[in-house]
Amino acid sequence: MNPPPGWRDRFAHALSALAERTQAPGLAVSLFDRDDVLLELCLGHRDREEGLPVDADTIFGVASITKSFTALALCILRDDGRLSLDDPVTRYLPFTLWREGEAPTLRHFLEQTSGLPPTPAMTWLRAESQAHDPVAAAPTLREALTTVADAAELRRRAEEVSTFEGLVGYLNENADLVGAPGELFSYSNDGFCLMGGVVELVSGAPFDDFVTERILGPLGMDRSTFDLQRVLADPNRSALYERDEDGAVGRSPAWQTTGRMLGGGMLKSTLADLRTYARFHLAAGAGDERAASQVGVDPATVREMAAGRVWAGPESRYGLGLQRNDDYRGHTVISHGGGLKGVSSRIGWVPDLGVGVAVLCNLGGVPVERVWTMALNAYLGLPLEAATYEPTPYDASEAEVEGVLGSYASGEPYGRLRLFLDERGELRAATGEPAAEVPAFMAGPDEVALRYAQYDAPVTLLRRDGRVWAAHQGLRVLRKVG
Repeated sequence: MNPPPGWRDRFAHALSALAERTQAPGLAVSLFDRDDVLLELCLGHRDREEGLPVDADTIFGVASITKSFTALALCILRDDGRLSLDDPVTRYLPFTLWREGEAPTLRHFLEQTSGLPPTPAMTWLRAESQAHDPVAAAPTLREALTTVADAAELRRRAEEVSTFEGLVGYLNENADLVGAPGELFSYSNDGFCLMGGVVELVSGAPFDDFVTERILGPLGMDRSTFDLQRVLADPNRSALYERDEDGAVGRSPAWQTTGRMLGGGMLKSTLADLRTYARFHLAAGAGDERAASQVGVDPATVREMAAGRVWAGPESRYGLGLQRNDDYRGHTVISHGGGLKGVSSRIGWVPDLGVGVAVLCNLGGVPVERVWTMALNAYLGLPLEAATYEPTPYDASEAEVEGVLGSYASGEPYGRLRLFLDERGELRAATGEPAAEVPAFMAGPDEVALRYAQYDAPVTLLRRDGRVWAAHQGLRVLRKVG
């Protein structure tokens, strides 16, 4: 297609304004097709204090974009004939959670429908790496201590869940399943880390080595790595920034680490390398056997990853480590985002247009999904403010509003939500920990929209026997606790 005249300038102006509002130190965005870079903007600094600019080869964290690489690794092993995605997970890991029914399959884990609840395990593992960080040390410890009695128990728990067998053992003893296998989508970092363990068990190689040898290397993604020491030695790497407890953006140099639990979010990459990865999906997903053969899979496997069989919230379905929206202004969008301390990331592609967008930032909490959509909107000639989720108010009865009020929580310490009426009787939400208060409104009998400064976000209420028992927010199931 031919984008409208001036689309690049429109986007550049909007991106500069968003970067200023969010105080993003460095921001890198690219829109591309299978052959050409159609837009590339690198704003600000990879290192603000040194005045070093961002470019397409600057290494950033990509956080949960990693999950699609984990899924692809298992798909490679499947196409190698070494496993089936429909194998029960108990064939590979010593789970006892499903004594009274069939255990979930590897496919259930990749589709986030294993039934595992969100847990604090990754919070425990990340805590040690932040212990001496000038910005993150105190809030990280405080966050972790909401789930354990003291620092000694934190260290014990972190050691316990630092191996695949240990994490499974912890889940066997403590996980309260949110549903039967295949019943309900709930995002599980633990589950994807354990799928990295399956890759190790079946391949006989460390997970990071397998991904490097079978995916990163063959695709030419030479600046992508799980090796933090290699990143720290690279002069063209991003420094990390985070907001301190007063909201000021400060240099927060310690990268979050989780030991051998790499499959949920520990890859580091660049704008140029993520372009390469998206182009692989665009080509192989369109049936290009040569592209698919680079990593030893069939094109049907790449399409399977993006098929999106599972409901994952309004306008969203989840495939194998990838999200899908089937009707964004008449187009199908395949994407995934990620966020950690000092990391905000989004990658995605539009198969019928043959274009992709990648966004990387070295500050946590920046609305990169909004940036991603703005770039696509500019290319399509749509209003830049058009969004994937655009709820309209629903005329709810008093009883319907009353039925959703209350507190909701998951095992992740930041998985907190309270829906309440303010002194004027208007619906509001307190979300996260520490809680941020935002306006809210009913968008349907079982849907609440949260109105953030840059975007709206959905909360879907889940019912059993007609009563709300949980809320689906931020891709997770949060149980109603009060």
